[in-house]
Amino acid sequence: MDTPSTSRRKIDAPPASGRKIDIKNVVILGDSMSDIGNKWLWPTGELARLFRAMRVNEAGRYSDGRNWTDFLVEWSTGETLMWGNKDLSIRKSNDYRTLSGYSVLGVEPQGGRAEPKPPVDLDEYLKQMRKPSEETGALPEIKYVNYAMGGAIVTTDWAPKFGALTYLRDQVKDYVAQRRLLTKPFEGDTMHVIWIGLNDFVTAERPDYDPRKIKTLPTTPDYSAWLSWSQTYPKELTGGVGVFPAVAEIQSLVELVNSSFPETKDRHHFMVLDLPSVYNAIRFIEGLGDPSWIPLAGSIDPVIRRYDAMLESLVEKWPAGPHAPGADNVHLVRMSAWMDHVSAQMDQWNLSKKAQQRGVRPIYHGSVSPQPKDTPEMAKMRRCITTSDLAHPTEAVYEIIARYFVSRLLDAGYTLGRLSGDTWRSHAPYADLPFDVPK
Repeated sequence: MDTPSTSRRKIDAPPASGRKIDIKNVVILGDSMSDIGNKWLWPTGELARLFRAMRVNEAGRYSDGRNWTDFLVEWSTGETLMWGNKDLSIRKSNDYRTLSGYSVLGVEPQGGRAEPKPPVDLDEYLKQMRKPSEETGALPEIKYVNYAMGGAIVTTDWAPKFGALTYLRDQVKDYVAQRRLLTKPFEGDTMHVIWIGLNDFVTAERPDYDPRKIKTLPTTPDYSAWLSWSQTYPKELTGGVGVFPAVAEIQSLVELVNSSFPETKDRHHFMVLDLPSVYNAIRFIEGLGDPSWIPLAGSIDPVIRRYDAMLESLVEKWPAGPHAPGADNVHLVRMSAWMDHVSAQMDQWNLSKKAQQRGVRPIYHGSVSPQPKDTPEMAKMRRCITTSDLAHPTEAVYEIIARYFVSRLLDAGYTLGRLSGDTWRSHAPYADLPFDVPK
């Protein structure tokens, strides 16, 4: 496979302008890694849980606790969606699963507590109630909505699993429709985060192209060459040709957002995450994973690497057009390289290359019910790299994923609530460890 030219724009580099753009609205689009309960409450999700084809925790996350978007919310605002207990967390998350006037997070001052627990003692509570209230200004706010759906795929020319999997396009269409219905229009800059694709090549088992059958295909991961090819040979595209339709759909949906709100196009920003290697998922590791999945790794991994290369090519040289994002408005997060680094250095991140046993329960901030007992054995299980389904990261891994995303967000010249280049490194977890892949 050809490698992208080194002369292209360095995607992870901070903008030369040294700009600082304060993000006021965050839109999450993707699959199970980012899902805060969408699939869990969807009719097909309820059916999948009934037949044990889908495993989420009691608050609807594909995790033993929080996922990476939960960490993003907590670090940027001081609020938490995983608060109190299962029922309160589900109720609170509901405000952010669709876009409405309730999809707003207040930004606490740096160092403020995440959703302080109400006093349990009645006398203490009454004492606090009698205190004269202090004059305080309105807290800064961030609009936040998370459409990510477990099992979602990108490619609309592929309909596997009898319709049980949903499409990224549905998420974007919901966002556009709901944003148009808001009585108070979006103000300020909006960050759209897109992380999806693994289900296209693993769950849906979408095949790559066969060069023996289609002789005209480009031999490079250069996206512009594939785009030109698809326009020259439209009939050869009908059967699907591996990763190209997935990347083409991401281009189409980014431009759909811009065309739907042309008056604010310059204030639309996009961060697209690539896919980690399947060899970082325990399901595919010889001697550790599910024997039925291990033979697939050899055929899936090259396809994912080609998807990542083509996604990089798209972001570096976005095709010109009236709705294309500006070069400084779209960024690739190389989560693949980061997770390769973490997997090779698990000890320093205090991670264990094992799968959890069942029964690890989430820990909630400001708990209003007894927290699960963390015996030494349970604490050890929380540091495993995957939940008991062998397919999804634990909260411990999601924290490291979120940490890298935030670092790339700030390096690209953005701030988000309490997150800025001035404060991040002193507040980040594992502050003594690298914030980017060591060169």
